[in-house]
Amino acid sequence: MKATEQLKREHNAVKITIRVLDKICKSLEAGQKINLDDLEQLIDFYKVFVDKCHHVKEESMLFAAMQKSLDPSDGDRIGAMMKDHVSGRNYIRDLAKAVKEYKKGDTNAVQAILHNARHYMTLLIQHIDIEDTVLYPIADKRLSPQMHEDLLREFDDFELREIGIDKHEAYHHMIERLRDIYLV
Repeated sequence: MKATEQLKREHNAVKITIRVLDKICKSLEAGQKINLDDLEQLIDFYKVFVDKCHHVKEESMLFAAMQKSLDPSDGDRIGAMMKDHVSGRNYIRDLAKAVKEYKKGDTNAVQAILHNARHYMTLLIQHIDIEDTVLYPIADKRLSPQMHEDLLREFDDFELREIGIDKHEAYHHMIERLRDIYLV
């Protein structure tokens, strides 16, 4: 398996959560009560798994390996992806803040929840598409099979250290549970 294949699998899990978040937003827009625990679990997933695990694997490992083999004609694709990571981090920070305000009874926070969630979803959808269809194929062409093996080992070691096997499995169960609730 290539390192990019593992990252694409993670993208597939993220895409499910985006669809769930979209359903939650539609319920909020319709004035319906939402399950705040589900929304907070999604925020935790985005903060921990997406940002502190997936994005770090990309930035510190894959992108670092790619920097050594990039052609100047590739432009600053990696820089653009890293800027997206920062923007996503900011949307999630603001989304979490809006949810806290909403829990305190601030009904105006609904607009901030929707704004940040919608922008985050749009960003992630575009970002994942660029990585899957442009950046990862470049990595697949330029990185040797040994480099992919080394990256996979680094990914596994990092993930185990950063979030642990139990938390990783808990996220998979959460995604399955939310998918079964919101996407059936």
